[in-house]
Amino acid sequence: MNNLTIGALILTAIVILPYLFLSYRKLSGHQMPFFKAFNPFYNLKRYEADELKKSLSPIVKEMETRQLSDFINYWTEKFEKNTLNAEDVKLLNEQLAVGNTDQVNGILALHPEALDRYKAINKEISLVDQAENPHYEKSSSVY
Repeated sequence: MNNLTIGALILTAIVILPYLFLSYRKLSGHQMPFFKAFNPFYNLKRYEADELKKSLSPIVKEMETRQLSDFINYWTEKFEKNTLNAEDVKLLNEQLAVGNTDQVNGILALHPEALDRYKAINKEISLVDQAENPHYEKSSSVY
């Protein structure tokens, strides 16, 4: 072996040995999965964050499910009792503006009469807004 090869091996050992030692400590000390322990960019904070995310995932899903079911129940009751008014249409428009288009379009699709009533009230609201503000432009629409 020549000096260049020996130097390259020593340099490689200087770089790899600390990496392997730190990876082994992550693997054994924190019960980190094998492939994650050997990832140089995966540290203990990220591992703890992933574990916390996994443990909170069922709670977050339950909250989202409950929120969606409350939304559906509330609007179904409004539509079935035919008590949709201008304030309700404004609330639905706010939901559309926030980005809940799937929820709003889905609930309106389940109740065709409510969709017609929604469109009529929305048209009245937009006419009132146009009368108050001549430069008014409607930002979004249903369907």
